[in-house]
Amino acid sequence: MLRAVIIYGCCMTGAFSMLRRYKSRQLWTNSMLHHVQENLNLYFADRTYSRRLSCLFLAFIAAQLLGTGILFVCIYFRAHTAAQVIGILSFLLLVILDYQTFHRLFLQSRQEDQIADAIEKIAGGDTSYQMNLAGLDGKELKIGNMINSIGTGLERALQEQVKSERLKADLITNVSHDIKTPLTSIINYVDLLKREQIPGERAQEYLKVLDQKSQRLKNLTEDLVEASKASSGNVKLEMTTLDIVEMIWQTNGEFEEKFATRNLELVSTLPESSILIEADGRHLWRVLENVYNNAFKYAMEHTRVYTDLEQKDDKVYFTIKNISANPLNVQGEELTERFVRGDVSRTTEGSGLGLSIAQSLTKLQGGTFEILIDGDLFKVRVGFPVKKAEQPA
Repeated sequence: MLRAVIIYGCCMTGAFSMLRRYKSRQLWTNSMLHHVQENLNLYFADRTYSRRLSCLFLAFIAAQLLGTGILFVCIYFRAHTAAQVIGILSFLLLVILDYQTFHRLFLQSRQEDQIADAIEKIAGGDTSYQMNLAGLDGKELKIGNMINSIGTGLERALQEQVKSERLKADLITNVSHDIKTPLTSIINYVDLLKREQIPGERAQEYLKVLDQKSQRLKNLTEDLVEASKASSGNVKLEMTTLDIVEMIWQTNGEFEEKFATRNLELVSTLPESSILIEADGRHLWRVLENVYNNAFKYAMEHTRVYTDLEQKDDKVYFTIKNISANPLNVQGEELTERFVRGDVSRTTEGSGLGLSIAQSLTKLQGGTFEILIDGDLFKVRVGFPVKKAEQPA
């Protein structure tokens, strides 16, 4: 009787205590389970993901073993009603635990798929892509926020770069146009002075230098304007069907005598049949002119310059290669940057824009432009898609 009174008193005290905490909305916050959860969260907060996963796995195994053990005990004492009730409750708790574990792993795998998809899209160039963070939580939510921040930063940097390139191109164009007017006056006055037949050998030498330098400055300003337009895509293209084999033969004829002045022998390997491409004739000529001029300026004298044309599947590749007069001290990619010529060519006339213009014009016409360097061997390769012959109706 006394034991029953004590048990009843304890139960009533506990019930009133829980009722009081429920009314004050502190049933969970003041419970022992809440304190245990806070301590577990504090423990896992500074742990690595692998350690947290290991601890959770061990806790899951422990709960499974405990529940299974209780079930076996209840089965052993199945004649008692209390054992049956406890057994049923233990079984239900194990089912709920397994379901919650599976559901959590399933949600986490979906979140990881979202993260992987976002990274793949940003890596593929879609810097404006933003993840939907609605279904993320925990560490995945933090990673999602960081990925969105990275994407935003990349998009902002890309926009700034595009804006900077556009402003740079506009500045070059404006400055070149501003220089062009006084430069034209200088060239005209130099021409007038040459006609005056000024006496004195030294005066004639001065006029010759003025004429050469003013013409060089004129060519530089024209190259600057063309490079600016080509790099920004502000070039009007008139795409037509061209025979690139015939165009290479014509270019060879234009440069053969010029190459001979530096004792350069032009050796060409071209197919006998025509190969048609879609390109702008005037701009394609400028591309070829620039790469031939590059070989003329920087090839070692008394050597050969090789040109060949090769068709591979649905593309045709034109290659020009020569032996450099001096050691090449830059990478091939750097030579297509503006004003880059390398230390090997500082004594030659040139703006350092030829290859940059050639690359930009080639890409605008849908082609590819590569520079390959192997020791002293310098090679430029230009590729275009082959135009398929039209089938007769």
